[in-house]
Amino acid sequence: MENHMGNYAEHAKFWNWSGHERTKEFEFWYEYAQKFGKNVLIPMCAWGETGAYMAEKGMTVTAFDVTPEMIVEGKKQFGNVKGLQLFESDIRDFRFDILPVDFCYCTDFGHLLNIEDVKKALVCINNHLRDGGCLVIETGLRLPDTKSFCTPEQTWHPFTQVYPGLKVWKTGITQYDADIGRTTISQIFYAEDNNGNMETFSHEFCLQSYTYEEWIFALKECGFDVANEYSNRELETWQKGSEGYLIFEAVKKSL
Repeated sequence: MENHMGNYAEHAKFWNWSGHERTKEFEFWYEYAQKFGKNVLIPMCAWGETGAYMAEKGMTVTAFDVTPEMIVEGKKQFGNVKGLQLFESDIRDFRFDILPVDFCYCTDFGHLLNIEDVKKALVCINNHLRDGGCLVIETGLRLPDTKSFCTPEQTWHPFTQVYPGLKVWKTGITQYDADIGRTTISQIFYAEDNNGNMETFSHEFCLQSYTYEEWIFALKECGFDVANEYSNRELETWQKGSEGYLIFEAVKKSL
C-alpha cells in the first residue's frame, strides 16, 4: 500500500479493542451475499471476522488483507473455521486459484489514495467474479465536502474492556483537506495493565474521498454495471444531496 496506510501491524493484536457487538453487521453482509450465492470474496478483511461468520453459516469465503499481522491474528482466531481461507495479499494486485465468486464487498476503498489504484483493485475483483456476480462498495466516507476542518483532540473508550487485566483507549484528531478530498486520522493507542505498565503506539492513516462521477466512471471502465445506489445499510435509495454514505451495488458485465 501507499504511505499513510497506518500502523495496522501494531493494531492487529488489539483489533477487537472496542468491545462493540458486531453480529448485526455480520448478518447484514451475510444476508446481502445470500442474494447472489454462497461463494464470497472479502478484500481488506483484517482478522476476517465477517468471513468467519459467513463460513460458519455454510458459505465458502476467501478473505485477505495486506497486513501480515492481521492474517496471523485472524488465523489464530478462525483458522479452524471450515470454508474460510485467509490470505495475505494486496487488493491492487492479487490472484487466487479459486472458483469465480458470487459476491464481494469492501468497506475500505478509502485507503486507496488515487483513482488509478482504485481501478487496479476493481479489475482484480472483476477477474474473480462470475458473470453477473455482485460487488458492493460502501464508500465509508461521505462524498467530498467543500470545507476543510480539523477536530479537537478526542478520546475514545471501548464499550467494554475486553482484555483481562488490561485497560485500553485511544486519543486522536481528524483533519479533512477539501482541496484534495482527503481525511487524515491521527491516533495514539494506549494499553495499561493492572501494574500501571503502559504500551502505546501511534496510528495515523489517510482516507480518500472520490466524487460520484469518479466512482461511476471507474466502475464502468473496470467492467461493472451499477445496479443500485444506497445511502445506508437500511438500503434506502441514494439521491444527490442524500444524508448518509454512498453504497454502490454493481454487477459484473457479461461478455
